[in-house]
Amino acid sequence: MNFVGLAVTLAILSAIPAAFGAYVEPTPQEQALYNTLKSEFEQITIPKKDVTDTINSFSAPITYYFPCDQGETYSSVNATIQTRLAKFDSSIAHQGGAITGGIYVWKCSITISNGKMTINCNNELMLNSVALAASTEKDPEIKKIEDLVVYYHELLHGQLMIDAIKSSSAWQDHTCNTPIQQDLDYSYTDANHQVITPLQTEFAKRLIEGKGGFFKVEEITPDQTSSGTFSKLVGSLYDYPQYVKSGINISARSYNIADIQINSQKNDIYISGSLNDKTRNGIVWLYVFGKEGATTNPAPKPTPKHVPQQISIPDWVKDLGKWWAEGTISDSEFVGGIKYMIEHDLITIPQTSQGQASSQTIPYWVKSNARWWSQGTISDAEFVSGLQYLIQNGIMQVQISAPETPTIVSAVPDPEPEPIQKGGTIQISAPTFSKQSYQTTQAKISGKIDDFKTGTYVILTIVRPDGTSYDLKGILTNKGQFTVPMMIDSSWQAGKYIVSARYNNVLIGSASFSVQ
Repeated sequence: MNFVGLAVTLAILSAIPAAFGAYVEPTPQEQALYNTLKSEFEQITIPKKDVTDTINSFSAPITYYFPCDQGETYSSVNATIQTRLAKFDSSIAHQGGAITGGIYVWKCSITISNGKMTINCNNELMLNSVALAASTEKDPEIKKIEDLVVYYHELLHGQLMIDAIKSSSAWQDHTCNTPIQQDLDYSYTDANHQVITPLQTEFAKRLIEGKGGFFKVEEITPDQTSSGTFSKLVGSLYDYPQYVKSGINISARSYNIADIQINSQKNDIYISGSLNDKTRNGIVWLYVFGKEGATTNPAPKPTPKHVPQQISIPDWVKDLGKWWAEGTISDSEFVGGIKYMIEHDLITIPQTSQGQASSQTIPYWVKSNARWWSQGTISDAEFVSGLQYLIQNGIMQVQISAPETPTIVSAVPDPEPEPIQKGGTIQISAPTFSKQSYQTTQAKISGKIDDFKTGTYVILTIVRPDGTSYDLKGILTNKGQFTVPMMIDSSWQAGKYIVSARYNNVLIGSASFSVQ
């Protein structure tokens, strides 16, 4: 599988050598691509490094002047920068198997008159419209994000150099003392992407998260490969509980990696491939979405159906909804409380078919319903529609009595009662984990159940520092043991996490760890 490389070539020079040739107008396809990306980029409101100077240099030249100190080679420097879109030049694109999405070229000439230096830069931005159009990514929104990253990346090459010209005392001092026979200091363009890589990574991360996805970066070092070939564990299906129902859809983009593949072994997720340049690191961007659609927003709250049956909910139950919405009680405590009250006729709701047991995360709109209901904004019927959703999707397992009808139970016969759990253990692989930008740290929850059945599972409830929670499943081995990995990255909240384990609905124990 071939991928468009997102880290692109920068060419720099102090005069325009014949090798680069004269300016060549962009193709209609390149101009159209540029116009589209410029328009889309201007609509982005997420925080990012300001590249206004580079953008403005397309419409009119921008000029910066600074005086040199007495005794330096020149008395002053005047720099003028103009940027224009040019036809993509494949002869200066990346080598080594990578496909270049874009290029930013500094083309500066220097003249000296009466001890004053004048720098004229007629720069060029090039976009590889053929490579970008040939992207294999199926989701158009992800493709749009990646094209915007290419555009932003090239603007950064221009902006970082402009920043040096207008405000770096080190660059200005060097320029005031550099004989014309020598090149100017173009290191600020960041040809090695030491500055640009984290900037564009954060930019892509914010765009992906804005579409409801999860963004992850994996770095492959040469020492992690065998003659350049690698297979690396990058996470677990347990890391994405929000996609339990729909399933997980993972796609990727890479730099300095050929034949990248994503596969799973049981619950573990692996990436494999080979480094193009075996002496340099490879970088993989992973995009994780639910299979129901990478760019669809969370499902809207369904319109409550007209419910003719009697609904009865004591007023004091609104306190329970309020506490849950505020995070005072957990999802499991709320569901457990509502389940008890329904089964003991403290709450009466319409007859509802019971779905098979599921560890699906409670949708956000159900909690929103609880908040609005506790505030009197919505009716009892609208609140009950959320409870019915939990029952119909197996998130809340209850037996509901309806007037003049038998008790509603699951269409699947109940299994034989499980033996009462006698005990077990649970532990975390370390008491504290450090989250790092663009890297992941693996943690493991493991334990043992004393009285068990092979192939069944233990439910792990993870309570975050802000009081929200989610559940994971751990499959039991033939020795009653379970291990559930977690990949901790920069998106995790800092603070203390509480993990509790239940088997056959009996609490086995709990443990805690901190993220800092």
